Amino acid sequence: MTEKLTEFKEKAEALRQRGGLSGDAERLVEEMLAGLEELERSNKALKRAALKAGQGTSMSTRLREALYE
Repeated sequence: MTEKLTEFKEKAEALRQRGGLSGDAERLVEEMLAGLEELERSNKALKRAALKAGQGTSMSTRLREALYE
C-alpha cells in the first residue's frame, strides 16, 4: 500500500473512532478506500506490463535504418 492510502485509512479510522462519520458517510469512505486499493493494484499491474513490453521490443536493423533516413 502506498503511504498516501495508508494515511487515508488512518484518518478514516480516527474519524470512525471519534464518531465523526454518519453511517452513510462511513460506508462511502469504505467504498472509496476499496476503490483506491483496486486502482493501486491495477496501476502496479499496468506499470509492470508496460515495463515488460518495453524491454522485449527492439526494432529490426532495417526498420531503424528506414526511420533514420
